Order: sequence, then C-alpha cells, then structure tokens
Amino acid sequence: MNVHAHEPPDPVGVDVERLTPERIDAVLSDVFDHGVRCRELDRTLDGSPPGPQWLLAEFGDGRVTGACPRERWRRSDGDAADRWRILEVLVFAAHAQIRLGEGAGSGWIARDAVGDLPDWLRPRDRSFLLQGWVGTEHRSVLGGEVPMTVTREPSGTEAVLPVPWTDFSGRPRPLSAPGRSALESTGTWLTVREYWAADPATGAVGVAFHRLTGMCAGTKPTGPEFEVGTGDLVEER
Repeated sequence: MNVHAHEPPDPVGVDVERLTPERIDAVLSDVFDHGVRCRELDRTLDGSPPGPQWLLAEFGDGRVTGACPRERWRRSDGDAADRWRILEVLVFAAHAQIRLGEGAGSGWIARDAVGDLPDWLRPRDRSFLLQGWVGTEHRSVLGGEVPMTVTREPSGTEAVLPVPWTDFSGRPRPLSAPGRSALESTGTWLTVREYWAADPATGAVGVAFHRLTGMCAGTKPTGPEFEVGTGDLVEER
C-alpha cells in the first residue's frame, strides 16, 4: 500500500511571485529608509491609477503600522527597519500585497490572476473590525496630513492605526421585502481578499490563501449581513 503525504491544493485566482534580494532591498529602502511609495507595488498596477498603500509590520520589539495615500508614508514609528528586528512586513494596496519574512530573508508579492473563474471559486472580499473600544475616552487622534489614531481597549492594550477612527455601531437597513431589515454595521475595518481551492479528491472547497487590501472607516464594506430578528444570512446587498 502506497501512502503519499497530502499536499493542500493550490489557491485559484491569485498569482504569487517570489522577490529577489534586490527587490526586497528596494521595498525596505522605499518604505523605511526614504518614506516614499513602494515602487514594487506600483509596478503591478497595469495602468490603473495608484491608490493608498498600507503597512503592517511585526518586529521583535513591537508593531509598526502606516499609510501612504499619495507620495509619502506616515508610520507609527520613526526608525529604520533593522533586518534582525523584522518578524514580518506586509506592504499592501487594493491590487496587491508584498510579504517579507523573518529577517527580510525572503519575500513574495501576491496579486489577482488574470482569467475567468466559476462563481464558487471567485475570490471573496471580507472586512474585520480593527482593535479599539467605543467612546472618545478610548482614542486619541494625532495631528497631521495623514490620519493616525491611537485606540485603547479597557484592558489597557493600545494600537496605533493609520486611519480616521469610527466607533462600532449597528442599525437596521430595510430590505426589499416589506417589514424585513438587515443589521448594517459601522466601524473601522481591515479589508481582506480570500482565495479558494478545491480538493481534487473530495471536491471540498475552502480558503487557501488571503491578502490584505486596505483599511477604511464607515459602513462595513463587505458582507455577510444578517436579518434583524431571525439572524438569517442576507444574500442581497
């Protein structure tokens, strides 16, 4: 009896390219040394207008966030990125994400693949609440051209987020059917794109890869939504 190690199926709808050491150096130089837009991300725009870029980095001594809406970054720190301190660096935009691994010894760029997919394998956009408690006493807005907010949890945990803060709340949104409504959420969100894979042996489908796409404040930009009163999933949007 032959036993083969199970390999997970490859995600569909996404291209992942390994970065050379020279391209990794260029990412670190743009984002941390010079504080300018990451050229590696902009190279994948294919003629589309450049949008905001975002940073989420884990170092051995803390977390760094940042935003680059136009030409220059605003980061939550002011230090250079010493390679020995890096655990993970994510530089991302709506169209692509760069990930650098520990010590910046490896790196990849992920973006949507070209081509049609069946509906059941199309990438799915999700949004998740960023850390912070409701109430003005739990946040501080830092001045400057690029918004930056310090948020706090009752436990004392703090986060510095490169986004104008909106407290979480919910209200009914009328549906097309009379007397029915969905719970519409408002808050401050991290947006994510998920990619699926299908097991060729069983046909089972699951999320096999994801990339970050942005941060925003206001009405929840993606589903799912649930009906008020019943908790049923709302399909319309």
